[in-house]
Amino acid sequence: MPLVVAAALGCGVSLSAQDGAVDFEKQILPVLKESCFKCHEKEKEENGRIKKPKGGLRLDSAAAIMKGGKEYPDGNVVAGKPDDSWLLKTMSLPESDEMAMPPEGKGDRVSAANQALIKKWIEGGAKFGSWKGVE
Repeated sequence: MPLVVAAALGCGVSLSAQDGAVDFEKQILPVLKESCFKCHEKEKEENGRIKKPKGGLRLDSAAAIMKGGKEYPDGNVVAGKPDDSWLLKTMSLPESDEMAMPPEGKGDRVSAANQALIKKWIEGGAKFGSWKGVE
């Protein structure tokens, strides 16, 4: 049954599931939490000290992910353009590169499979769905 007909009949067909869209909150956010949040989340107090996001880059909100940081103020993620997106560039660098993310000892490297998923998410327009994150 074509999707238009199925949708018109109320068959509960999910277009995002059918078109292969990446779900940010279910597929991308867990990767960022595991590998990036340790250094790139909102300023907070930790052990009596103020901990600021490294490089001024936050990855804990949709707006911050798109905005970028000191190193790449033009944007960390450029919707539709994975080759212009620093998020993907830095995580795909060899571990020996000083710009590689996360740096050695600061988090788990993002697997090739998860990098491919992030690339697909960016290619698909870097949509966040209803997720806004921390303001």
